[in-house]
Amino acid sequence: MGPQILTAWRKSAVGLPTRKRRQEHHLQHPEDEQAAEPGGMRDVMLGLNDGLVASFAVTSGVAAAFSIARVVVMAGMAEMLGGGISMGAAAFLSSRSQVEFYQSEIARERDEMARWPEREREEVRAIYRKKGFSGPLLDEIVAHITAEPERWADVMMREELGLHHEHLDVPHRSAARVGVSYLLGAAIPIIPYTLLTPSVAVIVSAGVTITALFAVGALKTLFVSRSWWRSGLESMAIGVAAAVVTYAAGWMFGAH
Repeated sequence: MGPQILTAWRKSAVGLPTRKRRQEHHLQHPEDEQAAEPGGMRDVMLGLNDGLVASFAVTSGVAAAFSIARVVVMAGMAEMLGGGISMGAAAFLSSRSQVEFYQSEIARERDEMARWPEREREEVRAIYRKKGFSGPLLDEIVAHITAEPERWADVMMREELGLHHEHLDVPHRSAARVGVSYLLGAAIPIIPYTLLTPSVAVIVSAGVTITALFAVGALKTLFVSRSWWRSGLESMAIGVAAAVVTYAAGWMFGAH
């Protein structure tokens, strides 16, 4: 394959049309679509944000009901540990589901390539014809792709299904990132209750947690095109809303 043809083929591979089978799977398993994105920082941000919100809500509600530091800390610790394990397990299962789906799809593609090679070649030809290639150039691109089974299968996965093996998370790594970051986030609202009296701790915990929520929300904009202050306020508002609801419930429970 000549350099110009190879360059043209590589540039055309940037476009990744999503076909019907991927759309159907996304509708049935939206968590797989999420897992297919580059996941390192997404996992960390998810864990931190959820840990902050859940722990803030629990400690606020318990503090309003009992005003006993030990009770608040125990409730917060229980939520922190249970939530960390639950979130880590959910991340593991989601990532493994995506890996298993990719493996099943590439196995199906390889089977179709072995059983109906001419039909699969025509699919490759149709894909690159839609990209604007024709004549001898199209023939050479198809010949180059289908000459190597692994390259052929990879192109079919990318172009026909829009699936990228580079985007697959390693399940245990995703679980560790989400679980550990959740524990770190959940610890923030609890720490003031281990150092201060409950009446002071509830105020300090709220201030520190709200600040942390805003910071996490703002940090998300390093990876997405959004206003940093708007993202920060959004994360902060969600945490405050959850804490207000649980605080009110705790206050009513304690009053009776």
